[in-house]
Amino acid sequence: MIAVALHVGVAAAIFLASRNAAARPAQLPAVSVRIVRPEPQPRRRAARPAPQPTRPPVRETPPPEPEPEPVATEPPAAAVTEPPPSDNAMAAPERRATPRPTPATAPAAATGGRGLSLGGGDERDNTGIPSDFHFAYYVQRMLALIESRWYKPAVPAGTSARVRFTIGRDGRVSRIELETSSGLPSFDRAALRALYAANPLPPLPPAYAKNSLTVHLTFSE
Repeated sequence: MIAVALHVGVAAAIFLASRNAAARPAQLPAVSVRIVRPEPQPRRRAARPAPQPTRPPVRETPPPEPEPEPVATEPPAAAVTEPPPSDNAMAAPERRATPRPTPATAPAAATGGRGLSLGGGDERDNTGIPSDFHFAYYVQRMLALIESRWYKPAVPAGTSARVRFTIGRDGRVSRIELETSSGLPSFDRAALRALYAANPLPPLPPAYAKNSLTVHLTFSE
C-alpha cells in the first residue's frame, strides 16, 4: 500500500509541475533593428556623341581651255649655198682605208716555263705548228694550260718525249699519240696525261682559215 501511495504522489507532482510551466508565458529575446536609408546616387549624364569631321567642299575644276589653233608660218628661206670652188683651189687629199694590222707570227721554237717546246716535226714544219698559223698569243696560252696539267716524275736530266695531237675548231684535242718515247714509261705517261687533262683547249682563232691544227710538242726535263 505504501508503494502505491508513493507512485500516486509522484504522478501528481509531475502533473502539477507541467501545468505551472504551461501557464507561464514564453519570454522571447529582444532584438534591436536599425533602419538604414540608402544614400541618393548622382545622376549620370548621357555621353554626347563625338563631333564628326566635316569634309571640305569639293572644288570643281574648270574645264581645260581649248588649245590655240596652229598658225601657219612662212616657209624658211632657202639655205645659203656656198660658192663653187675656183679652178685654182687645192684639191682635197684622197681618203685611204686604214690597213688592218697583221697578227704577230709565232716564234721559230716556242717554249714553256717547265720544259715544253714546239718542235721536232717533219722537215716541212720544224717549229711544231703549221707555217700558216700566225697567232703567237694562242700558242702561249696553249702551252700554259698544258704545263698546268703536267706532273712530271723524277727522271734523269736530258729526258725528253715528243707527242703529236690535233686541235679542232672548238678546241677539242684528238689523235693524241706518242711520236718519240723517252725510254721511261712513267715520263711518257705523264706527258700523255697532261694533254688529256688539258682537253679541251681554247677554240682556234676565228681568223685561222683551217678547221684543225696539228701540233708537235716536246716534253723535256
